[in-house]
Amino acid sequence: MITRTLASLLIAGSLAGNATADLQPEPMGVIESLPAKYPDHWMMVHDASFFHMFEGEVLVVDPLAATAAEQYKGMITASFIAFYQQSSKRNEHYVAETFYSRGARGGERTDVVTIWANDTLAVSGEIEIPAKRISGMPKTIASALTPDERFMLIYNFTPAQSVSVVDLEARKFVAEIDTPGCGFVVPNGKRSFTSICANGSMRTTHMDDDGKAKGHSETPVLFDVNADPVFEGAAMSGGIAYFPTFQGRILPMDVSGETVQAGAPWWLTDENERNWRPGGMKPYATDAAGLGYFLMNPEGGEGTHKDGGSEVWVVDLAKQRRLARIELANWGLSLGTSGSGDNRLLAVTNADMQVDIYRIPVGEFVHTLGVAPQTPFLVHGAR
Repeated sequence: MITRTLASLLIAGSLAGNATADLQPEPMGVIESLPAKYPDHWMMVHDASFFHMFEGEVLVVDPLAATAAEQYKGMITASFIAFYQQSSKRNEHYVAETFYSRGARGGERTDVVTIWANDTLAVSGEIEIPAKRISGMPKTIASALTPDERFMLIYNFTPAQSVSVVDLEARKFVAEIDTPGCGFVVPNGKRSFTSICANGSMRTTHMDDDGKAKGHSETPVLFDVNADPVFEGAAMSGGIAYFPTFQGRILPMDVSGETVQAGAPWWLTDENERNWRPGGMKPYATDAAGLGYFLMNPEGGEGTHKDGGSEVWVVDLAKQRRLARIELANWGLSLGTSGSGDNRLLAVTNADMQVDIYRIPVGEFVHTLGVAPQTPFLVHGAR
């Protein structure tokens, strides 16, 4: 005798079998590819995977697509809070990352720059570098490409400070340059880079055509490191690095030449708005038209520089004038931009660790990305 339960299982199995018979097998060996040059409104979302850092990733997304499936274009891995750069000259991605021989249990450490092709998202090369790059939260200023994209610069902290230089054309590590008392890298001129120093000055290192140091220069003290330090990064536009300070001033630095020139600081806020201060993981960005975007906190004060903000202020950087205020749909933590013309977009990582998209400069909220990385700390415009 067949029990009622067994009969139900037989009927369910028969129905499942009929449904399976209608399915067609997918073709095997189909490999899709992306354009060698990405559409300019695409974005690169850097997920540091904060809770399992060896599994970081950088996602290629189309932020204007309607569904998560259409938004997601591909992914490259980025192990252990990696640094990310992209070349428009060679159509490549560069990831400075760290591996340990025993994984999460440690072992021998190896640092490399992994090279990925734009179109296939396949690894096309790997360059070993000194195992000393800084292990900290991702920052755009922790690595850089020189303006001609010949060299990649990688900031080291052991706690001695230096910069590793990688020749991207020859595919090799070429030099480690000491930057005592000064950290991070802002490329300037053709073969120079500038670092922020602990006393409030800036040090510029000059390189020869082989990527070796040939000298350096230093500015006077430019900011008070105790009263009003600069953020570790700048909004870049037209050869000028606009460094926001914790209190809400802008320190402009002309980085178009081999030596840098500091301009006079100016305020983002009026005298009656000093409670508004910049804040977040990356509270600054610029767009293709040269406008600046700053993430602002209405309850700014001592220690709020990482808290994020409720508005983004749109600023004409050349005229030092605020043009608009974008009231965010969600509290923001980090900014990134992409696109030109009508495709200009602002990406805001929000407090729920999702990415909100706005059309700029008007500030129209488009949607929250359906693609949902775990900890998207940085968003870059694609090339």
